Amino acid sequence: MTRILIVEDRDSLREMLKEFLGERYYVFDAVSAEEGEKHLIHYPDIVLCDLKLPGKSGLEFIDIVKEKCPESEIIIMTAFGDIPTAVEAMRKGAFDFIPKPLDLNLLSVLIVKAEKTISLRRKIEKGDSSFEVIGESSVFKSTLSLAKKFASHDFPVLILGESGSGKEVIARYIHLNSERRERMFVPINAAAIPENLFESELFGYSKGAFTGAVNSKKGLIEIAEGGTVFFDEIGDLPLTLQGKILRVIENGEYQRIGGEDFLKADVRFVFATNRDLRKLIEEGRFREDLYNRIASFVVKVPPLRERVEDIPLFVDYFLKKSTAGRSGKRLNVTAEVIENLKKRKWKGNIRELKNMVEKWLIFGEVVLDDNFNSEGDLLSLSLVPGKSYKDYIDEFEKKLLEFYLKKHNGNKLAVAKELDMNYKTLLTKLSKYGL
Repeated sequence: MTRILIVEDRDSLREMLKEFLGERYYVFDAVSAEEGEKHLIHYPDIVLCDLKLPGKSGLEFIDIVKEKCPESEIIIMTAFGDIPTAVEAMRKGAFDFIPKPLDLNLLSVLIVKAEKTISLRRKIEKGDSSFEVIGESSVFKSTLSLAKKFASHDFPVLILGESGSGKEVIARYIHLNSERRERMFVPINAAAIPENLFESELFGYSKGAFTGAVNSKKGLIEIAEGGTVFFDEIGDLPLTLQGKILRVIENGEYQRIGGEDFLKADVRFVFATNRDLRKLIEEGRFREDLYNRIASFVVKVPPLRERVEDIPLFVDYFLKKSTAGRSGKRLNVTAEVIENLKKRKWKGNIRELKNMVEKWLIFGEVVLDDNFNSEGDLLSLSLVPGKSYKDYIDEFEKKLLEFYLKKHNGNKLAVAKELDMNYKTLLTKLSKYGL
């Protein structure tokens, strides 16, 4: 369970945060930096800290945390008037900041992002060997065959495919069939890193590069030394950053921010996108020279609707991998069910099929009515003469909340996050419907 340390001197806010976060996380709290320092023996994963504290300030506490718990991610809480100071906090190593009054939905998003960053860092450090390629269809075998041919060379590869079709699977397959298989595979979502932090995340920085850079930091390219860097969503990368990537590909050299020496990038680059890069070039949103460097060797991943022979394999895999005991029932997926699945459009591809199987597990039965798909819902309303509009809305809302409570095993915080609903509003509605 993720451990979160809250450092906030205002009692009401601190208690509210403890109640809000306590349902999902292991939470401990402090009223000052001095008291918070004592809790660092618990090695919190995330520190949620006020900028202005009695005694030592939030900025001073960042230095303490980074010294004693360098892997902890720090989220700073600050008033709007202190935004420049919050930016300074990020330069000192804070993960992000959130203005007051707090938006709990935004806070939830930031915590999830921090968790993903921690998870990625641990995977990079330990290596992630769990990997399976699923598919026996001729079209998918052709894709694998081409990917394997490209794997034996070090040139950049561009993977094209619809969202949810399995582009990262192909990227990992290329890595594991290359001479770099014993080294790191580092996935980077090019659209997820803020533009102002991109260079420091990718290339790292030297000690003293900017205020608060008290230690040097390796970038993801340096961490991936000898391995493979996978840039997902390359079509969403801002133009200003595309040029920096191009220089690394062409010259194989880069500099840490604030560094004087050029470092050699001994990595293999694999890129992926679901966008039409040619169209983006015509619109002036993607560099043609970068396209020419990365698109000489292209692997196209077929959508699920073009490899329906693989659907039974995926269904079996998702049923085994998921927590099948949730419903207490053994699901019977008949040949008729499989034929029904093969006729669907699957706009969300493998990800959509996975969501469907997970819903079966939640409800303890295989449901194939027309409303059951990831683009619609599992909910139906009974049309009764004389029933008011409000009654229909209440019925639908209650079923919706029941569904998501069941999906998240009663975790109210997770429900609020998925529905993008204020946590207190959710609690009020649950009370209204007796859930």
